[in-house]
Amino acid sequence: MSEYHATHFTVEPVEGDDQIAIVIHASDGNKWEYGIPFSRSTGRYTFEELDVIAMDFGDDFAEELSEKLEEVVAAEVGKG
Repeated sequence: MSEYHATHFTVEPVEGDDQIAIVIHASDGNKWEYGIPFSRSTGRYTFEELDVIAMDFGDDFAEELSEKLEEVVAAEVGKG
């Protein structure tokens, strides 16, 4: 695991697009940004970088991020 950790992150829908924006801020001052497209009709998405995030920030953080992503996608799908 790396010598830095995630200090905070956001998982938010991108207005006007079927995409979720993830921004992760790390203790070393770096910032990671991802755009994850999803299907509004099925809720399906692909976020292949989750394995890399687990290696960089740990499995617990990756799981927390994944759960938040699922929650935001479900909320967006629920909006129609």
